[in-house]
Amino acid sequence: MRKESATPLFFLTRSLFFGLGISLLCKYTDKDTYLGAIIGVFLGLLIVLGYRYIIRQKKDLSLNQVCNKDKVVGFITRALLLIASIIILTYSLLTYKTFVSSFLLSTTPVFIIMIPWIILLIYCAWSGIFMIHRLSSALFPLSLVLSILSIVSIVGNFNYNNFLPILTTAPSNLIMSILAFAGISSFPGLLTLHFDADVKHYVSYYLLSALLVVLVILCINGVFGEVLVNVFRFPEYMILKQVKLLDFIEKIENILSIAWAFDLFITSAFSIYSIKTLVPKKGSALSTLIIVGIVGILIAQVFDFNYTHELFLYYALPYVSLAFPIIIILLFVYLLRKKKS
Repeated sequence: MRKESATPLFFLTRSLFFGLGISLLCKYTDKDTYLGAIIGVFLGLLIVLGYRYIIRQKKDLSLNQVCNKDKVVGFITRALLLIASIIILTYSLLTYKTFVSSFLLSTTPVFIIMIPWIILLIYCAWSGIFMIHRLSSALFPLSLVLSILSIVSIVGNFNYNNFLPILTTAPSNLIMSILAFAGISSFPGLLTLHFDADVKHYVSYYLLSALLVVLVILCINGVFGEVLVNVFRFPEYMILKQVKLLDFIEKIENILSIAWAFDLFITSAFSIYSIKTLVPKKGSALSTLIIVGIVGILIAQVFDFNYTHELFLYYALPYVSLAFPIIIILLFVYLLRKKKS
């Protein structure tokens, strides 16, 4: 059987940075954010290698089959992975809603923005992991080209004085930035535990995606500097307003930002697939639809321009994104070792 590529991990790694992770990192370390990001890549890689270990060790077993090896620990593991999938879906949908309603369709009701998007996500998730692989492989070249084009176009707007002096951030804030980058980049990768054992280029896609995020952060620091870097909620989108192609083609930020939309779509679809797989098999389709519906309603009602509720999710992201992967990896290592004994 031909090996599948781990292309979805490319999109998963970047998805929570858009509108959330990057602006949060900038609040910790201002112009030194890129330093925390570079170190954070290596820490995040350790977590991703933990995922890779689990994927290889479970071989042809599904996650549910692995969890069934121990009734109590297996139930806890599956429940935590289900909760993590719901959290990832919530963050992805909230980012999509906030971005579209803020920059693209500011006068459109939230439910008009959300319903078509969710229907497409459900269709993709219901088609199975094979569809997610195929869609990711099809979108990867376009996403990569758009990302590289954005970065190359922005570099000309650098003011290198914005990086000086270096290491003026408090060590505690730099450590927080490192931990946050590691967690935010690796958290959605939990969904790849559904992969088969023979998936290809797993680590390569994480490193490529994380490198692109680091370059985006460098661009943000270089263009906005220490003061403006914390003004914008979507700094990675706002710097695209500086881009001009051939010195006369302007306002192409909406086209270049499609790459981030791909990340959100793949991550949301994979989250729904994960939820459908982890809920009890009997009535799984109905249970999944109910969960997705509840998440959609919460985003449309509870988080619709409610800044207090959004801030809670915003500042909880680093802690949630680091705690869930570590705990779930340890639980799966226990289950896999128990299987061998």
